Amino acid sequence: MTLPAFLYARFSSQEQGRGTSLVRQFENGRNYALSKGWLLDPDREISDKGRSAFHGANRSEGGALYAFERQVEKGFYRNGAVFIVEHFDRISREGWEQVHAFLKLCVENGVSVATIDSDRFYPAGARIDGGTIMELVFKSEGARDESKKKSDRGLDNWSRKIKAIEAGDKSAKIGMPPGWMDRDPKTNAPVLNPHRTAVLREIFDLYVEGYGLPSIASRLNDRKEPSWAVGKKDKGNGWNTAYLHKLLTNRAVLGEYVPMSRTHSGINETGKGIVVPDHYPQAIPAELFDRVVSVRGLRRFGGGPAEAQVNNLFSGSAFCKCGAPMYFQSRQKAGRTTGHKSKLDGRKLSYVSGVDISYLRCNNNRRKHECANSKTFRYEMLEPAILDAVLAVAIDDKKFTVPDHVAALSANVSELERQIEGKRRNLAAIVDSLAEFFVKALAVKAAEIETELEADDAQLRAMQDELSRQRGSANPDEHLQRVLEVKNSINSEDKDARYSARVRVKQALAFLTRIVCDTDGIATVMLQNGMMAWRFDQKGNIIGDPVDLRNNLDVHKGLPGPKSLTADVLRRMPQPVRTPVDPSQQKWKYGG
Repeated sequence: MTLPAFLYARFSSQEQGRGTSLVRQFENGRNYALSKGWLLDPDREISDKGRSAFHGANRSEGGALYAFERQVEKGFYRNGAVFIVEHFDRISREGWEQVHAFLKLCVENGVSVATIDSDRFYPAGARIDGGTIMELVFKSEGARDESKKKSDRGLDNWSRKIKAIEAGDKSAKIGMPPGWMDRDPKTNAPVLNPHRTAVLREIFDLYVEGYGLPSIASRLNDRKEPSWAVGKKDKGNGWNTAYLHKLLTNRAVLGEYVPMSRTHSGINETGKGIVVPDHYPQAIPAELFDRVVSVRGLRRFGGGPAEAQVNNLFSGSAFCKCGAPMYFQSRQKAGRTTGHKSKLDGRKLSYVSGVDISYLRCNNNRRKHECANSKTFRYEMLEPAILDAVLAVAIDDKKFTVPDHVAALSANVSELERQIEGKRRNLAAIVDSLAEFFVKALAVKAAEIETELEADDAQLRAMQDELSRQRGSANPDEHLQRVLEVKNSINSEDKDARYSARVRVKQALAFLTRIVCDTDGIATVMLQNGMMAWRFDQKGNIIGDPVDLRNNLDVHKGLPGPKSLTADVLRRMPQPVRTPVDPSQQKWKYGG
């Protein structure tokens, strides 16, 4: 009887995965099966990549061998099959009992087992005799002892390197440095690669300006910017959104090193509770990193089809009274041919739409979820009206801008906050260690860090107070400048110019304004710095005069801050008289 063959291959570390371990094991397995006359099929090639047999990860839930064992257990192969493996230590390195349990499960359920290294065959249905068990004990225990020695040596070496890094040794090497760094050939210390650091800064700047990850990846790939992948195969795959996200969230750009270790499955990495603040040279200012974090928070309200062309400038800043984002709903596209039937005789007719028609609508109401606000706001009329109002005040009001020295002070505050956070994480890790084993040196180190933190906290409070006095309630001037620089291009017929302009304006508006759309069909627009507010109806007509919130103490009384201002708060003020604006007088024209 010709048996169908199952080939099994496994490696433990991700480093082995970059080599030829898997290829070699499968190639040897195929040649062995052909020499025995067994049937091969690529669908019966099973592999566990980066899963340790020493900790049994390959035989735990999620492992490929685990899934095969469950199939064997259920009797899938009682008609006969053969399981081929290079050596029993590919199955388990936990000891002979685990190998015996696997072998027993197979032969009792119709699956023969063959090992390539010693050309041994254990037929299905046969009894596992004493000689076989002695052989398993000898081989399996030897493999387990070898693995334990390697594991102990690796852990000891890893611990020594971590201690050296904590002591300030920048030449201590654990794995490869981040992609934007090289190692100095003389000192082995990590150093910035000038070109890659410039690309990294470009990625951060583009993201803050409003470009999405797909757009940034396309930009880099279009100009053939080499990716930072390690393997030859991966280098040809170019830039992708997953790697860009990893860069934008990696605190190593600030110079921090966080020792990581993999779980026994070999897939997920976890931190060890240790942070070394200045192990790497800093590539990105702390303030820019913090702004990326802020933008990522705003982006959670964006996305969807409207974002591909940046049609909706208010995603991330426009919300319903219930708190849900306002959904951009397109009803008609300029230039699109629409078919209809004549009401007189039923003839098929068509027309080409001349304008875009779209609306903002509460996303909760659209999904029929806990909101009765069914009011819609005509987007093409709201966009120019809001931009006109915001820019007119922002340009004229000198208090809206922030001097250069305030930006520098803000950067220093962000940097000090980063250092304090790193020290606190280190202190927490030391305290956890002392809870298990008291070491005098660690206790002294903890006391030193606590003293430093007290001084740092006092300095931070003083800097924050000074920053608050210098800044007042104003927002950074750069967001306004972005809008002014590209305001004439947001409806350009040039596709690239239009896209670039709209992403900048959209990002700036998310920082400058907050829009609350109410059930009475009124959109209240507030500057995030709490200076000014306007009301607009559903067609974009301004209602009354703008309200100067700085001069209205009743509005601010009892509120935690300007971001708490809502349409309900503003409604407590005297209601102004409606004074619609003549569209022909608006400086912003919507061109579709």
